[in-house]
Amino acid sequence: MSNIEALALPAIIMNKEMKILQSSEEASALFGAGENVLDWIDGESQKKAQKFLLDSSQKKVELNMITKNNRAALITLHLKWTEETCSIVFIEQDALLLDLMTKINDHKRRLLDTDMELLLKNNELNTSFKRIQELSTAIIHLSPSIILIPVFGDLDGTLLEQSKTRILSHLSQSYVNELIVDLQSVGKVEEEGIRQLIQLIDNCSLMGVKTYVTGVKPEHADALNRSNMLDHATFINTLKHTVARLV
Repeated sequence: MSNIEALALPAIIMNKEMKILQSSEEASALFGAGENVLDWIDGESQKKAQKFLLDSSQKKVELNMITKNNRAALITLHLKWTEETCSIVFIEQDALLLDLMTKINDHKRRLLDTDMELLLKNNELNTSFKRIQELSTAIIHLSPSIILIPVFGDLDGTLLEQSKTRILSHLSQSYVNELIVDLQSVGKVEEEGIRQLIQLIDNCSLMGVKTYVTGVKPEHADALNRSNMLDHATFINTLKHTVARLV
């Protein structure tokens, strides 16, 4: 048995007259018996077949062919010429499409796996970010009725927006009536951060909790003054004086 006959693909070897010299079992099963390649080519594609199959520079051509079951099929022919003969491997387009879809589905699965990994990492990052937010506005009890919230980082909208609900929930479940906000460790102060702080102070006031603000830096004073913070909270120079007065 020759190599072409043992090949697990539809394949043949033909000569320059397009006569089939050898045929694999797969080719015979697909196209049936045939002496000439043109026996398997659809009538309208025979001129194209003669033009391209006999051109030794051609490596691939698509032709309409007739299978053993008299079924028309679009086939891709892969060609390799030697001096006198040409080896041809036949690949049905349906098989090519199936292979392509398999590759696409594999790619989709890899993307889904990647998305899931990113989602898990994103959840981890969100959890870490939430923990950082909590630590940046930690609630410290100085006494059963007084809490201290030292603010760390930049006073922007995000910092207090994420913390307001947690702080107010804590107040509603305790006997606190005095709240001290320490701004000593704050970096930049943004307008939205001040607005969020005022909202927190006003909400505390509605719950019967008085707010004191301490640790204001000189570079923050103008921004706080422009926002009329004095109308919403009592300012005390240092945390030491605040604690001494309240505790």
